[in-house]
Amino acid sequence: MTRPETISHAELQSWLLDRIAFYLDRPVENIDPSVELARYGVDSVYAISIISDIEDHLQVEVDVAEARRRETVTALTDYLLELVA
Repeated sequence: MTRPETISHAELQSWLLDRIAFYLDRPVENIDPSVELARYGVDSVYAISIISDIEDHLQVEVDVAEARRRETVTALTDYLLELVA
């Protein structure tokens, strides 16, 4: 799999919301990208799984500690776009 040529903020955020909804077993519509992920119950186990998915999807290595500092989907999306720029 090759890295996507370009990915927009909206596309990446939508993909992240889908992955998080999958792991939390809840509808994607019920996840607000501006709400802290911890409020939805995203713990370290979920975080590692999501980060692994991100690495596979974007073909980048993600610093787990850095990614965990981003508390919302919006903040995480911004961080990931910096990595693939």
